[in-house]
Amino acid sequence: MLDTVDSVLSVSKKKGIIHLHAEDEALDGQTLTLNGQKVLHFGTCGYLGLEHHPEVKRGAIEAIERYGTQFPMSRTYISSPLYRELERMIQEMYQAHVVISKNCTLAHLTTIPSIIRQTDLVILDHQVHASVQEAVKKMLSQGINIEMIRHNNLEMLEERIKKQRSNYDRIWYMADGVYSMYGDFAPIKEMIALAEKYEQLHLYVDDAHGISWAGKYGTGYVMSQMENGLYRKMILTANLGKGFGACGGLSLFPNEDWYDKVNNFGGPLTFSVQIEPATLGAALASARIHRSDEFIGYQKELQNRIAYFNRLLRQTDLPLVHENESPIFYIGTGTMDMGNYLVQELIKAGIYVNLATFPAVPAKNIGIRITISLNNSYQAIDELVSKLKLHFKRALLETDQSLEKIRKAFKMASKGTLPVMGEPAADILTVERHTTIEEIDASVWNQYLGKNAMFDWDGLKFLETSFKGNEEKENNWRFRYYKVEDPQGKLILMTFMIVALQKDDMLSQVSISKAIEEERQVNPYHLTSTGIIMGSLFTEGNHMFIDRESPYWRKALKALISELYKEQDLEGASNILLRDMDANDREMDEFMVEQDFVKIDLPESCVVEDLNWNTEEEFRKTLSRKSREHFAPGIKRNEHFYEVQVKDQLSEDELQYAFALFKNVKNHNLAINNFLYADKLFNNMNESDAWEFILLYIKEEYSANRRPVSVCFCHKNVDNVYSPMLIGMDYDYLMEYGVYRQTLYQAIRRANALHCKKVNFGISASIEKKKLGATLYPKVGYYQAKDNFTMEMLEATIAIEKA
Repeated sequence: MLDTVDSVLSVSKKKGIIHLHAEDEALDGQTLTLNGQKVLHFGTCGYLGLEHHPEVKRGAIEAIERYGTQFPMSRTYISSPLYRELERMIQEMYQAHVVISKNCTLAHLTTIPSIIRQTDLVILDHQVHASVQEAVKKMLSQGINIEMIRHNNLEMLEERIKKQRSNYDRIWYMADGVYSMYGDFAPIKEMIALAEKYEQLHLYVDDAHGISWAGKYGTGYVMSQMENGLYRKMILTANLGKGFGACGGLSLFPNEDWYDKVNNFGGPLTFSVQIEPATLGAALASARIHRSDEFIGYQKELQNRIAYFNRLLRQTDLPLVHENESPIFYIGTGTMDMGNYLVQELIKAGIYVNLATFPAVPAKNIGIRITISLNNSYQAIDELVSKLKLHFKRALLETDQSLEKIRKAFKMASKGTLPVMGEPAADILTVERHTTIEEIDASVWNQYLGKNAMFDWDGLKFLETSFKGNEEKENNWRFRYYKVEDPQGKLILMTFMIVALQKDDMLSQVSISKAIEEERQVNPYHLTSTGIIMGSLFTEGNHMFIDRESPYWRKALKALISELYKEQDLEGASNILLRDMDANDREMDEFMVEQDFVKIDLPESCVVEDLNWNTEEEFRKTLSRKSREHFAPGIKRNEHFYEVQVKDQLSEDELQYAFALFKNVKNHNLAINNFLYADKLFNNMNESDAWEFILLYIKEEYSANRRPVSVCFCHKNVDNVYSPMLIGMDYDYLMEYGVYRQTLYQAIRRANALHCKKVNFGISASIEKKKLGATLYPKVGYYQAKDNFTMEMLEATIAIEKA
């Protein structure tokens, strides 16, 4: 997760749109100076501009003069003199018990572990703020059960309640009052109605972005939806920052019991330094403003500006994701590529807005987040809309996006007839999609991709035959082939994919897969999903030809991705994985991240590339010094135990035994956890001229076992590349006779005897293969989920932690 976020944010940082520094000598909330340029500020969370209110600033200054810059003690012992006064004022505003933490994140870390018990179930809205998610995930180690539902989907919530209510004392639903990215609201009244229907249901709501601009005394959006004060089964958190103009997290309780549990010993509340006097002084001054007659006027004037902005947006084709009365607006761009470009151009044009990117929003739902505050004049809002319209259209052209694609990504209805945005006709690329390799000329395929590994033209025909008509649904794959040509008809890109069922833990830690496999004894398809996978779940290597010298290569790759999205919708696939890319290709990495694909590390590819030797001594000279030292004790000393046979075809009994040996390896090796291949694959290997079998037997003088202790299933492609695709072993002999190492060595010897160019050893066990001269090539994949990668990653995290 951290690597993923780093790769995403690094691209935006490189483009100069995040991690910026304001260069102003003084701030007024209306403008910022960025890179020497003054820009209008439409990215603040200070919705009422109270951070610049003279009374709030005076409150901070006076508090420092009276109490110093800090009160360096835990609140468990003594609280600053200003704490009691602030608590009293907040309690009067909310008519609820309150605990004040240094910020909202600490409020969650203080409150959630103090209230939630092992007999409780937590259900998260998948867009609930990251600070809530992090606080909850820390409780997984304590045995707390966590589930997740789609955003604002109360039907799904009720289904979960009905299913789980007999298993838990309390069920907590956690949501935001106002969501920080899209600015949409939680259905508070409906949530309370559901909690009245099911006594076990309790609510935990974070209203950090709803405070001040909504509700009586600025108590927030959530409080504005409740007629009789804080609901009896709700814990509400709010923020003295953002709209309030100070800093601090509020935890509000409807009963004294919950309040005491948190206040007496609330984790960080106990051992962290308390809020500084200056901040407390500012918060007190702001609280007094909130209770003054002038405050309602502030709220009304902000609503006027919000309504004005909404009215202007309605006159455009801009894809506003949610129209409502919050000061947060979200314009979808779909891809990070377009989001980066649009924010860059707006800054150049004198407008600052936020880029909203993963993980704050789903990977396919990138956009720009615009906030309206009292510091924004009507004239500034006019300028914002004018420049937004202009640069949005330019961004569509520059990044090959369209309004229809964006609306589809956000599940928004089409807005009438939209202008066509795209490249001039002269630059249109030709994209071909095929469902069988037979539709592609064999010489063309083999020229560009057939030389890499076992997926030459004949090899793919073999796979198409082997992975259809099988009894198990996981062994029926749908093959897709794509070609992209430039306007002159020159091939730029070619690849193949499969649509297939996959295990979600395919590349997880072994301990995790072991735990999940136990569940699969009862439910074979637990944590599985249909995916679109570059190459296949059998092949390994570079599955895509792309002409990086062509000026169209980026457009070609975008065209492929567009086709894959169509395939995803057609097949109902949950994710797309483009795999086996060069881990050191930074240009490709930046490009894929901007298309909203998330980078994941893959096992290294292992290739023996030096087969130009005639004797064992010459072979040893191809090895590194350390590998030469390993060769004699690790491999040579065991070679005399073996009789090695190479067979083009096995008898029925031999084939069944070879399959059983393969299943041994499959069951022992969960580092790459996929489904067991069907019998048909092995039968087809036995009938194919491109396949052969290397069998290792222990000689009679050393063992009474007349069965092979190892079988290597090997393919030779059209370009004389040797690929030991699968290995089966008898584990009773593994350690004593060094079976695995010997099998690898005999595969290299066989490739040499056949005068092959190289040996593709595939992935896994890279250390052992390196000892035999294999070069290791670091690989990555790029992954994207259909609806919500944020939710999918969180669900996976929960499943992994449970495992």
